Amino acid sequence: MILRGVALVALLSCALQLHAAPEGRAGFESIAAPFFKSNCVKCHGSEKAKGQVTLHDLDGDLAGERNLKRWELILDVLKAGEMPPEEAVNRPAKTEVAAVTHWIESELRKVVEQGREEVVAPQVRRLTNFEYENTIRDLIGFRIKLTDNLPKDPEKPYHFNNTAEFMLLGPEQVDRYLENARKVMASAIVDPAEPEVHRARREWQSHGLDRGLGLDEVGVWGNRRHSPASGMGLKSFPQTGDFVIRLQASAILPPGVKGVPLRLILGQTIQLNSSTQRVEPVGDAYVVNSIDEPKVYEFRGRIENFPLERGRVIRGKRQPDSRVITPQVLYDDGTLNDGNRNLVMPRVVINWMEFEAPVADVWPPEHHTRILFDSPLREKNPDAYVREVIDRFVSRAFRRPASKAEVERFYRIYKLVNPELKTMEASMRETLATVLISPQFLYHTVADGKVTSHTDELASRLSYFLWGSMPDTALLKLAAEGRLAESEVMKQEVNRMLADDRSKGFVRNFTMQWLSLAKMKTVPINNQLFPRFLYYVSAGERRGTEQPYRPTIRDYMLEETTGYVAELIRRNASVASLVDSDFAWLNQPLAAHYGVPGVDGNQFRAVSLRPEYRLGGLLTHGSMLIGNATGSAPHPIYRAVWLREAILGDEVKPPPADVPALTDTAGESAEKALTIKDLLAKHRQKESCNDCHARLDPWGIPFEHYNAIGRYQPFVPKEGARVSGFNEKAHGDLAGYTVYLRSINTEKVEAVARVPNGPEVEGMVGLKNYLLKHRKNDIAENILRRLLSYGIGRKLTTHDRFVVGELIEDSAVNDYRLLDMIIAICQSRVFSGTAGK
Repeated sequence: MILRGVALVALLSCALQLHAAPEGRAGFESIAAPFFKSNCVKCHGSEKAKGQVTLHDLDGDLAGERNLKRWELILDVLKAGEMPPEEAVNRPAKTEVAAVTHWIESELRKVVEQGREEVVAPQVRRLTNFEYENTIRDLIGFRIKLTDNLPKDPEKPYHFNNTAEFMLLGPEQVDRYLENARKVMASAIVDPAEPEVHRARREWQSHGLDRGLGLDEVGVWGNRRHSPASGMGLKSFPQTGDFVIRLQASAILPPGVKGVPLRLILGQTIQLNSSTQRVEPVGDAYVVNSIDEPKVYEFRGRIENFPLERGRVIRGKRQPDSRVITPQVLYDDGTLNDGNRNLVMPRVVINWMEFEAPVADVWPPEHHTRILFDSPLREKNPDAYVREVIDRFVSRAFRRPASKAEVERFYRIYKLVNPELKTMEASMRETLATVLISPQFLYHTVADGKVTSHTDELASRLSYFLWGSMPDTALLKLAAEGRLAESEVMKQEVNRMLADDRSKGFVRNFTMQWLSLAKMKTVPINNQLFPRFLYYVSAGERRGTEQPYRPTIRDYMLEETTGYVAELIRRNASVASLVDSDFAWLNQPLAAHYGVPGVDGNQFRAVSLRPEYRLGGLLTHGSMLIGNATGSAPHPIYRAVWLREAILGDEVKPPPADVPALTDTAGESAEKALTIKDLLAKHRQKESCNDCHARLDPWGIPFEHYNAIGRYQPFVPKEGARVSGFNEKAHGDLAGYTVYLRSINTEKVEAVARVPNGPEVEGMVGLKNYLLKHRKNDIAENILRRLLSYGIGRKLTTHDRFVVGELIEDSAVNDYRLLDMIIAICQSRVFSGTAGK
């Protein structure tokens, strides 16, 4: 009790001292300058500048962006305990550090509050390709593929590309946007006369059962010629419009198998020894009904979204273009490379398939009448009707009411093209195509105090944050009424929008960039070490290459991560669930990969975890583990960088150009090694490498139990050992193959490290426990800052620091719950644009 009293007195005394500390120049001279001179200038001065940071020339003036950034960096490393470094002989007392951080924070706050009105971040930014395609979809009422015709958006690891820095518009893009705009309007506005309907049908019979698969069956592996797996060719189809594909199918299921995933792809034929044919998926079905109860399955799409094969020219005459509908069985229990066993695996029987296009409940279809609506004005006063069509379309395309001047401008374009194009439909297609290349459409909405209000800007900011698309009617109505900024209204809208399917695109786009996941698909997997990971071509000149035209385990891993984050938001889970959880987001192929039993089908769902699965949270996701490995081995440095950047929110600078590569200093190939821990130890012996790696490597070593394909693997083969793929003669069966793998994995993997300024942690469990106990607030602040930055479309600066601090404090009260965090961000002064006003 006495000790507690002494501690309380000490705490109060320290707080009073901080409160009474001098401010401004006097505080710098008496507190900060002596501290830097005693503890920092030796390594960050005129003669030596570690990390290219100097402190000897600081004079206590925090004004100016360069000074602000430097002072904020100093504050952050002091508060994190990273500086002075823990290996320093004479570390300052905690009271000294507290006094300096208190002075810096107070001075930063004054500068930020005084300078808010002067800070104007770049706001002019075009829509990203993701936002552009989504906006077209919601504007015309259906999805149309457009981004293939646009240059790829720039990417930078752990950064978002929806900022003014990245979203520039060059002259070469305008031509592409015009091509797209004309394509869009050709699909959206149809001709008045009902079109020719194109139909095709094919049937299959169960011949040849004595030779294996019947001619009406689709198996997991290679299939017989002229079976449904060869596809149904189409020689006749419209240029645009909705289509429907119907087929009658049933499943042949072995004991213990509940159903079989069936997918249709449409495009060029895949019955060629090539991996470059172009196809797109139409849809999926999970077939559970037996051959005694055949069922009709229906698939729909837009014909212009699917590749075609251009007709060849024969004797000077071009043959018809063609497309092929191909059914695929996507059953995957992790044994696809273990030999063709079609007759003991699930398969699908298809009796017949038919195609019809275009299909519409009424003609003209709804997406046409949404633009060229029924009105007596069309006959009585065509000019007034044209103006009204333009007014409605422009108001939706520009995400705010169209001005009279804008309507008149596009009306003049209509009058200019109409004499040549003759019909209203053709003239309106060209007119509205020019709307879709206007800056007001291609750029984000910014209030100008004239035609665009602050509430119009807020509605767009909210919709592009949570949907990656334009605001809907409900949002625009609230904006027009001036109610959207009300706290309770904003909360209701955020909940409504996140419950909408369009929010899935936001979560995927945000997560892919936040966690830098795209690189995972580019890592070359060593198929000698991991012969069963990918599904390989088993014969022919492409033997050993990955099977094309079907989703891979890597695709599923991306869905695992993005779907998991979406599920956490839906559950309003704590940010702690990003580190560890009692469930995983899996389908059957992924469950087989991770060794989780009892999961059937390719649909993702939450699966309860047991300790022996060694999963839970993002740190054990294959998307991260593979993306930050070499394809042969785990890579502690890559994984450490990922953890610090993506989870802890640190900025890890790339190594200087004069620092040698890991392989050069270690004298061995890190790309081919089975474990890199020993190489890192050698690397750290070099002084130029040790400064950074001493603070970096310990974060990656606890990941070492997870191999290059994301599986838990506490033992590995001896260096240089080759791993055989499954061979029936050598291994007998799959159980024998498992015994073989265990017999060669004999070297224990070490995964123990002492984290900087912290304790020793052992393996993934130790790392997770440490992060949740000591770094939870840092993780929460990182996630909040990233969500806010993504939502407002710019990098955060020192001027946002204290608003972020307020949001974090409020979020901590409710254990940093993700949905609550998103709501608070949308209600914040920074998001609404009222900070400093």
